[in-house]
Amino acid sequence: MQTQKQSIKNLIFTFGLILALLSILLSVVKYVMGKHLENSAIDSIIGLVLLIGLVVYPITLFKKQNKGFINLSQSLKIGLGVAAVAAVISVGYFIIFVNFIEPEFVNDVMSAEMSRQMKANPTMSKADLDKGMEMGKGFVLPMLYGGIIVVNLFLGFITSLITGLAIKKE
Repeated sequence: MQTQKQSIKNLIFTFGLILALLSILLSVVKYVMGKHLENSAIDSIIGLVLLIGLVVYPITLFKKQNKGFINLSQSLKIGLGVAAVAAVISVGYFIIFVNFIEPEFVNDVMSAEMSRQMKANPTMSKADLDKGMEMGKGFVLPMLYGGIIVVNLFLGFITSLITGLAIKKE
């Protein structure tokens, strides 16, 4: 039983780290290309494929190491663990990014949002837009950090639940 716990921990930290590093690498590439303020479907799909792949693979690897046996609890533990480790490391990266690499990130995000709002609502006054921008500045980073954690955990849970139900053998 001790080796099972050790194996699960190793899988969680190894694949959580790999997922975080690949996610960070994608962010760095986008930043270098000057596309860090843009959201595209391709970026979302790549991130989703990475998360699904790096949650499913360690679950199947654990099953193989465990002589073909895995239960739903172990599957969920591995999947949520990988997602949580990746989320914490990614939030750590974004804290460094926002405070040291790109200190104007919040202002840039708010300016981009202001431009989108001006296009969507051409009748809105500049004063209303400015007021909304000032109010929104305090929410950008908590929403970003919270979003990373919530989305990772939710997708990790769904992926590991489906995988666990599909491959469980007790």
